[in-house]
Amino acid sequence: MKSYIKYFNELKSVYQNQLDLTKKLGEIPEVFSRNVSKLLEMIYGEDKVDAKVFAQYVEFVPDQEPYYRLKQELLDFLGEDWQNSDLPSIIAKMAKSAYNRYKRIMDDHDRTETFRLG
Repeated sequence: MKSYIKYFNELKSVYQNQLDLTKKLGEIPEVFSRNVSKLLEMIYGEDKVDAKVFAQYVEFVPDQEPYYRLKQELLDFLGEDWQNSDLPSIIAKMAKSAYNRYKRIMDDHDRTETFRLG
């Protein structure tokens, strides 16, 4: 089984910081998909991964675990790595962090009315 945790560890603090800085619910999906794409770019290289295109293949789904969905084009690209690596669990961790931030904003009643429009 392949492991990509070292790439995630390089990205983790920047990703968490970006999530912590989000104030609007609408910002969270973008931060999530952009960072998943960045992770894939780190793993496979810039020559094989167009992060802007790949970001469109990653969707944050806050109302259903595992809180993300990947389009078939991305699953086709990942191939055996999706089945034989820790990549699904890494992306699930990223999605769970995004969900936790989403929930924190939703639960903050003082800010909810101001930021829910985002």
